[in-house]
Amino acid sequence: MLVRSGLREIGLWWVGIGLLFALPSCGDDGGGSSGTAPSFPADYAASYVEVRGCRNSGDHELNRIRVLADPAALAPYDDRDTEFPVGAVVLKEEHDFADTDCTGVPVRWTVMTRLATGSSTETLDWYWQDVDEGRRVVSENDSRCIGCHTGCGVPPQGYLGTCTVVGASDGAFP
Repeated sequence: MLVRSGLREIGLWWVGIGLLFALPSCGDDGGGSSGTAPSFPADYAASYVEVRGCRNSGDHELNRIRVLADPAALAPYDDRDTEFPVGAVVLKEEHDFADTDCTGVPVRWTVMTRLATGSSTETLDWYWQDVDEGRRVVSENDSRCIGCHTGCGVPPQGYLGTCTVVGASDGAFP
């Protein structure tokens, strides 16, 4: 019995070691956890427009944030009187806390891509991505993003899931 028990323990030990090496490789095939491409082009800075300047954010791992809109999202974001067209993108660059003017390379991005009105009410009719510095999508439709924007993304503070107070310069909303 003693020999059999010892062999079983050794076998379980090797299984545990095997899992330690196998688990970190799950879900990261170079395309992030989902294998999905980011919803914004690598050269987004050439066509996206800043709609909120650099500010602190307690909701983005204390990173500083800067918000940009693609050409399709710009007018609805600024005017707040028309729907965002399907496919419009609102991009939140996240910069290291020490990057006080958000001029360095972003450490990650949070992306909102507009879906058809009423097609995904549980996500506020947006498709959400969290993208790391390597442009790998690390999460999609994260409940933390949706939960925050459910509260701040309605008038008078927000508009259709975006959380910007018109004319705000104090960074009161993320």
